[in-house]
Amino acid sequence: MFKHEKWRLHEQALLLRRLGELLEKGYSLLHALEFLHFHLNPQKQIQLQDAAEEFKKGSSLHDVFYKLAFHPDILSYLFYAEQHGDISFALQQGSSLLSRKDKHQKNMMKVLRYPLFLSLFLLGILLVFNMVLLPQFSTLYASLRGSSSSFTDDILTFIQVLPYVIGGAALAIGIVVLIYIVYVKRLHPIRRMNIFMRVPLIKQFFMLTNSHYFAIQLSGLLQGGLSILEALTLMKEQKHHPFFQCEALKIQELLTIGEHLDFIMMNRPYYERELSYIIKHGQANGNLAAELADYSELTIEKMEEKMNRILFVVQPLLFACIGMVVILMYLAMIMPMFQMMDSI
Repeated sequence: MFKHEKWRLHEQALLLRRLGELLEKGYSLLHALEFLHFHLNPQKQIQLQDAAEEFKKGSSLHDVFYKLAFHPDILSYLFYAEQHGDISFALQQGSSLLSRKDKHQKNMMKVLRYPLFLSLFLLGILLVFNMVLLPQFSTLYASLRGSSSSFTDDILTFIQVLPYVIGGAALAIGIVVLIYIVYVKRLHPIRRMNIFMRVPLIKQFFMLTNSHYFAIQLSGLLQGGLSILEALTLMKEQKHHPFFQCEALKIQELLTIGEHLDFIMMNRPYYERELSYIIKHGQANGNLAAELADYSELTIEKMEEKMNRILFVVQPLLFACIGMVVILMYLAMIMPMFQMMDSI
């Protein structure tokens, strides 16, 4: 019975990399797991012992890692590798993929952590300002109403409304997340992807992700000696990415009626156009598997570049917004003093 302790992405990546290296050195899968479990904490040791017992019972590699709740991308890698591929290579390639995902998440948190902390701190100050200081300022302004400026009134109104704006934005984000969990996540995979394709920024990332997944998986299966139709049949059988189950079925149907793969991918809205060009060029040169593998690396680089651009914009923007609010609060407190001095 598996103990359900969550494996973090960097822990998954490290285990997969070490496992792949041991298999490459000639260890059997069972001996590699037994060797690695000594280097883990007691909870993880128990999980690997359970995994070894599952292997002894005849369970497949991807089924065992599914029970360990590993990332779906890794599970699909292992599913394909067990059918027609190099398990050691798949483990190390999957480890590299998870390491990049973990790096992106950590970079995102590193960029957002301090601004988010400042935002929460600022929200607290705004609440105190509105609940404690603003009533006193209002009394002061009432005595200075004849000489008070509309600019000061506008600042106070803005600061008074700002906590509600921030709360409304947080509520809107919460509603969007709830809608996704309750409704969107339960939709048919194609309908769900069509929704994502309507959101400009998200659309670009999904197109890159879909193109990378299709290219790297098809490349591995072609290198394993399968034809394109046989590779698509395997994609239909995997259950870790329902969207690609549906896509494999649709693409296979179009291939059987005589359409070319590059033309099919050109007209599917879920992939980059470059993918169809790579397929056409690779088929013409008889080097499709290698060119798809190279293209999948390029898509990862493009995703990393886009992510870095977003991070470099988000952090300064958050700091600018926080700084502007602080300045407005300072003006709101100091303007009455100048007005009092002018009225003397």
